[in-house]
Amino acid sequence: PEWEKLAQATKGTAKIAYWDTEERSRPPALLGEIQGTPTIRLFTPKIKQGDSNAKKIVTDYPYERKAADMKNFLESNMPSFLESVKGGDLSKFQDKANKYGLQQVFIYKTKEKTIPMLKYLSTEFRRRLLIAEIHPTKLNQKILDEFHVTNLPTVLVVVPVKNASSTSDESSSSSIIRYEGDGFSKHKLQSFLSQHALKEKVFPPKKTDEPKKEQEPKRETV
Repeated sequence: PEWEKLAQATKGTAKIAYWDTEERSRPPALLGEIQGTPTIRLFTPKIKQGDSNAKKIVTDYPYERKAADMKNFLESNMPSFLESVKGGDLSKFQDKANKYGLQQVFIYKTKEKTIPMLKYLSTEFRRRLLIAEIHPTKLNQKILDEFHVTNLPTVLVVVPVKNASSTSDESSSSSIIRYEGDGFSKHKLQSFLSQHALKEKVFPPKKTDEPKKEQEPKRETV
C-alpha cells in the first residue's frame, strides 16, 4: 500500500515500478545485484550525456518504507536544470539564453527552497527554454522592479522581438508575457510554457578534432 501511495503521489513526475522476485526469474542486469528484499533503488539519468537517458545513476534507498519518506527522498534527488539567480545579476543567464537562441523564463518564488514541480519543468523543457528561478532576496529586488513584479509567485516569459525593417541587433527588443492562469499547478504551467518553447532541442556544437601538427624532422647530432 505504501508503494501504491508513492506511485499516486509522484504520477507524471517519476516512474514507480517493481520486480517480483518470487514470481519471476532472475532480475535484469539493469537493476543490479539484489542481496535481499525489499530493495528500493532510485535510477536517475546522468546530466551530461546529450539527449540520451541511457546512462543512469543508481542510488539505494536506506530509510523508512513509508510513502512520505520515499517521496521526500525521490524529490530531493530529482535532476534540475534551473538557472539560479541570487545576486541580482541576470547577465550570465541572458548571455546563455542568447547564445543558444532560447526564450527566457523567469519564475519569481515566494520561498528559497526549490519545489519538485520546478525541477520537473526544467527537465521537461531542457534545451527548448531557459528557466531561471528568482530567489526572494533583497539583492534580487531590482530584478522584480525591472519587470514590474509586485506579487509572488509570478511567471514571465521574455520573447525577443526584432524589427522587420532592420537586421541589426540594436533593433531588437523584448516582449514580456505574464502567466495569468488560475493557480500554479504542474499541468497549467506546462501548458503555458509549451506555447513558448522551441519545437526542437538546441544542442551545443560538437567539438571538432583539431588537425594534428606536423612533427618537425629530428635533427641529427654531429
